[in-house]
Amino acid sequence: MPPKELPDSAPGKYVSYHPNPYYSPDPLPVEPKLELSEQTNDLVADAAYQIGRVDGISSTVDFSAVLYTSLIRIEAVESARIEGADVAYQDVESYHTKHPEGGASATIEKDLKEALNYETALTYGLDRIESGASITLSLLNELHSMLLEDVRNEGDVVGDFRDHMVHLTSPESGQRPFVPPTPEGLTGLMASLESYIQMGGQYHPLVDAAIIHYFFETVHPFSDGNGRLGRLLIILYLASEGYLESPYIYPSAYFNRHKVEYVERMRAVSEKGAWNEWLTFFLEGLRSQAETSYDRTHRLRDLQERYEKEYPGSTNTDTFARQLLQYPYFTALDLVEYLDVSRRTAYKVVDDLESDGLIEEVTGKERGKEYKAVEVFEILE
Repeated sequence: MPPKELPDSAPGKYVSYHPNPYYSPDPLPVEPKLELSEQTNDLVADAAYQIGRVDGISSTVDFSAVLYTSLIRIEAVESARIEGADVAYQDVESYHTKHPEGGASATIEKDLKEALNYETALTYGLDRIESGASITLSLLNELHSMLLEDVRNEGDVVGDFRDHMVHLTSPESGQRPFVPPTPEGLTGLMASLESYIQMGGQYHPLVDAAIIHYFFETVHPFSDGNGRLGRLLIILYLASEGYLESPYIYPSAYFNRHKVEYVERMRAVSEKGAWNEWLTFFLEGLRSQAETSYDRTHRLRDLQERYEKEYPGSTNTDTFARQLLQYPYFTALDLVEYLDVSRRTAYKVVDDLESDGLIEEVTGKERGKEYKAVEVFEILE
């Protein structure tokens, strides 16, 4: 099939290849330099404001550590779902309740493992950034290995660039697959990405995050896991630029809700140079997720205040009711440790809170029962 002729505004070209031409993107930085629309600049300002609000409120709550962990796990679940995984936030919380020290289970379903791997990789990447490390190709390879641990497909290259061509099915029926560049072209393209990140980009960090994400997904350097690693890269880049003081915003939920548009907007950049449309979509995603995180944190804070008013006493039930935001998913035996009480007392606390409707049992089993804080989960999910 002959390559499709693209306009001069397209940041790359199609090259003849059987059975479909592959796309060869221009290396970064984008040339000529982008002229951002007024709408894009307004969205940058609005998104930046919303992110600032999240940073402001998140630092004032007593449950910030739990919120931080919960949002990372929600992001991990949403990112896995985009790739077709059937996994829920509750599944991740249940796993960690059963394995509090991070010990591995002998049998973990692949879909759950993908979410757990994402959580591990994102947490590790953020820790590296916080300790002063920069985003390098070596770090990306390391994170890729974490993402694909025990979930790789036969033939996948893990922790290194792919050695074969890949074809990405279009969400639009009748449209030919998108074929990223050849393995031989990956080294130079990814080197330009690394250089662009090291130089701190050319625009506002939110705009650069959109450019970096588009470029990474278009190059598609790995045989699998590119979507997950590319979305993880958004957060790491903003954190590395000092733009996210506390990473409480995660874009995967937005991308998952608009999965078809997410793919189409990036393809339109490749074929038409439709940068402002992609930036509008991307920035709106960050803006809306920041707004959601602010609202979620505000509601959790109100819930905490309500529990403190409704359970002001010194009984074990009152004490744990006020701690539900710190321990939103637990077993009765966990309360023995949390409250330093006997099993009998722990079971009484569970019965009291279940009667009050604050918690509910989720396994349906007679033994090994697990409980979640109903209103906390309603807000988080």
